Amino acid sequence: MKINLAIVLTVFLLTNICKAQNTAKPKFNVLSIELGKTGLIYNLNYDHQFREKKLGVRLTAGSNLAEYLQLINVGGGVYYLHGKNKHFFETGADLQYMKVDEVSDDQRGFTSIYPDYSIETFYASFNLGYRLYGKSTLFRVGLSPGFITNEFLPGAYISYGFRF
Repeated sequence: MKINLAIVLTVFLLTNICKAQNTAKPKFNVLSIELGKTGLIYNLNYDHQFREKKLGVRLTAGSNLAEYLQLINVGGGVYYLHGKNKHFFETGADLQYMKVDEVSDDQRGFTSIYPDYSIETFYASFNLGYRLYGKSTLFRVGLSPGFITNEFLPGAYISYGFRF
């Protein structure tokens, strides 16, 4: 999984670096690395904003890379941006398939926000955050509370990526 994510990230970055530089064309796609959502999870995000609109979609894949409680999630969501120029307030909703595999029930880490038992389920979350567009970068930070099988889970995220 780690190798596949690294290969995808490398291909997207090389594609972005190798193409001719044209500053007149806006960049509506972003590839970013995100820390957070539910616990200490590392996500790889592909983000697409529709041309000249403040609406977009996001695809996500991630893991917590822990030893005793392993988590894998795959999903996507939609978002809407409120603001002008490069500073935006972001609202959105995500739906992800989440698989938590408890390897050892007597070991606990500091990432106990997500369930500490084995589960396979869909996870719905809402995003409220700040989004900053740079010339060829994206920075995001915010809150992402969600629900798993009628349990409320707090969440937060920070993300940095490259536009292309």
